[in-house]
Amino acid sequence: MKKKRISITDIANALQVTPSTVSRALNGGGKVSEKKRLEIISLAKKLGYRPNPIAKSLLANRTQTIGLILPEFTHHFYSRVLAGIESITSKAGYQLLICTSNENQNQEIKSTLTLLDARVDGILATISKMNDKFEHIQEVMDSGTPLVLVDRFSEEIETPYVISDDFKGAFSAVDYLCQIGCKNILHIKGPDNLSTTFNRFMGYKEALRKHNMPLKEELVLESSDPKLVEKIRLCLTRHQVDGAFTYSDYLAFEIYKLASQLKIQIPEELSVIGYADEPISTYISPTLSTVNQQPFEMGAMSARYLLNKINDPEVALEVKNLETKLMIRESCKVVETQS
Repeated sequence: MKKKRISITDIANALQVTPSTVSRALNGGGKVSEKKRLEIISLAKKLGYRPNPIAKSLLANRTQTIGLILPEFTHHFYSRVLAGIESITSKAGYQLLICTSNENQNQEIKSTLTLLDARVDGILATISKMNDKFEHIQEVMDSGTPLVLVDRFSEEIETPYVISDDFKGAFSAVDYLCQIGCKNILHIKGPDNLSTTFNRFMGYKEALRKHNMPLKEELVLESSDPKLVEKIRLCLTRHQVDGAFTYSDYLAFEIYKLASQLKIQIPEELSVIGYADEPISTYISPTLSTVNQQPFEMGAMSARYLLNKINDPEVALEVKNLETKLMIRESCKVVETQS
C-alpha cells in the first residue's frame, strides 16, 4: 500500500496551528515565535515531511528543471556533452529532463512539446539531422522559454549556440595530410543537411586550396550512399589515394577494414584522420589520428549560456565556436622537420 505523503496540513493539525503558520516556520517567515518554529521543524523532521516541488514551482514560477534533447547516447561524443551539461546544472540546483530524438524529427517535435508541458525553465537541444521543419523550435522561443542549441547550427533559428569550429578542425586535419605529402586525399562526408557536414567539407576544400591541390570530385564520397563500401574500394585501388579524412571516426574505421583487405599499409601507404576522438580511435591498430571537439566543454558552456538566459532573458544572442584539437596518432606519417 502506498504510504501517504505528509503535508503541511498534517503538521498543522497535529500541533493545532494553521497551515500558514507551519509554512512560515518551515520557510523562515516572520510572525512565528522561536519556540513554535523549533517545535514545527522538529515534528516535520520526525514525520519525514518533504516540500511539494510542484507547489513550490507554481509559487516561484520556476521548476528548477532543464529539458535536454540529444540525438542519441550511444556515441561517446554525446555522453561527454551530457556530462559537461550536468557538471554545471547540478551545481546550480537544476534537474535534467532528458529526451532522445534518435535523429527523427517527429520524435524531436514530441520531445519538445513534452518539455514545454513540463514547464521546464529552459531547453538545451541538438537538432536532428533530418530536420527541415522548425515550428516546434519557434514555439519554444515564442513561449519565452530560454533555448540554447548545441553542436549543430541552423540559419533558420535565431538563438544562442555552442558549437565546435568544424571548419578549422577539418582544415587542420587536411592541412596536415598535405604537409606529409599526400596528393590524393579521400573525403567521406557526413549526413546531408547538417551544418557539421558542410563546415567539415569546406575545411577540406580550403586546405586543398592552400596547397594548390585540385578538388577531385571522384574522391568525395557521401556516407549515406548505399554503395559507399564499393566506392571506397574503388578509390583505394584506382585513384592512388594516399590520404583520407572522414566525417567521423566510425567512417575512418570502414577505410581501415578495406585497407586491410587490400593489403594497404597504414600509415606507410595511406594516412587516415577521422573526427570526434571516439574511444574507437585509440582501440584500433594503428591508433587513429582524429579531431577532438571538446564535447565536455561544449556541454558545460551550453549549460552556462542557458542559465545566463534563464536569469536574464535580455542577454544578447551568442554563437560560441569552440576550438578543436588535432590528435595525431599512429595512422599518419609524421611531418618531417627541417634541420
